[in-house]
Amino acid sequence: MVEILEKLLLLQERDQKLQAFLHEINGVPGEKAALQRELDSAQRTLENDKGRATQIEVERKRFEVEADGKRAQIAKYQTQQLETRKNEEYAALKHEIERAQSDINTIEDRELELMQEFEDLKPAIAAADQKYSAEKSRVAALMKTADEKVGVLRGRADELKVEREAVAAEVKAADEDLFELYEKLFQSKAGRAVVPLEGNHCSGCHMTVTPATLRDAKVGAKVVSCEQCGRIVYALPEYT
Repeated sequence: MVEILEKLLLLQERDQKLQAFLHEINGVPGEKAALQRELDSAQRTLENDKGRATQIEVERKRFEVEADGKRAQIAKYQTQQLETRKNEEYAALKHEIERAQSDINTIEDRELELMQEFEDLKPAIAAADQKYSAEKSRVAALMKTADEKVGVLRGRADELKVEREAVAAEVKAADEDLFELYEKLFQSKAGRAVVPLEGNHCSGCHMTVTPATLRDAKVGAKVVSCEQCGRIVYALPEYT
């Protein structure tokens, strides 16, 4: 194999690793955002349950005030009944008392429903509170792990960049045009600029190369490219 091709393969290996590290680093914010959404969801559940409990208490107090008002009306109507001598007025007051009492019964039924709902909410709130506390601890630990992972990956990426630049400088010094071709191919071919032949097929595009390209690749005296996709190709030992 021609020496510069070996350096290209080494450069590509460094670039692929660097690309993988950067991909992992860039993915961490998304991982952290997903964790935050999970925590926010647990918090919303807890806040919704607590909010409903508070709302129930407000509704109960409102119903108590309303029921007290109805009882005051009944007391007033009863006093007026004692004072009136007219049957029509007495009957009308009796009707108002019955209606007020019916309203009180409806209010008390609703108060009982709210009291039951409040009791049912207690274990739900306790469970939501426990889940939220557990999620906070879990997410905090995973966030810390994610930040540590970024630190490690950045350190490894920095080391790899130094290695990569050293190899790149050697390739560029040997053949600047080939280096520029490699750079373009690496960007446009999803990180696979230099690929092996599989028999007489380019493993990048899976198309058949010409006999001349196959022969030159097997000889290994010069750098050759696939006529279809433009990738730099080489022959594996078992095919030479």
